[in-house]
Amino acid sequence: MYSATASSPTLKGNFVVLRAGNLQLVLPQADVGAAQYLADRPRGSAAAGMFELPGDAESAPRRVVALSAQMTPLPQLPDDRFLMTSFEAQAGVALCWDEVKVLIDVELQPQPLPAVMLPPNAPLTEFVEIDGEMVFCCTGARLLAHAFAARS
Repeated sequence: MYSATASSPTLKGNFVVLRAGNLQLVLPQADVGAAQYLADRPRGSAAAGMFELPGDAESAPRRVVALSAQMTPLPQLPDDRFLMTSFEAQAGVALCWDEVKVLIDVELQPQPLPAVMLPPNAPLTEFVEIDGEMVFCCTGARLLAHAFAARS
């Protein structure tokens, strides 16, 4: 869907902007599950970069991950991460965010990132400007593949 060409097609539809520190991503709304408030602070788990929210009588503990600006799991959950979203492709794991914003029925014009900014196998190749800020275009699949490949 997102390719780094000089004339990327306009993206139309509903999107979600996710912010984690300096990282801002825009994804198709269909790729992102419902946002939830992180009422309790997750506790650490045996897996590095993975935290757990205790379950209740009806549900198992839920795993959560906080991403760095490089889209890799952080060893500690920042205090300002108070929202989480799930992704169908990664059932049972939620990602934590500082901000989640839904954009309804918008047109976005992606611009390619300069080649000098693109390492091999870069998960982000385009950006859009939203409210005067650079926001990287991504998909749920690419976000999860990069974030969880970093854990391997």
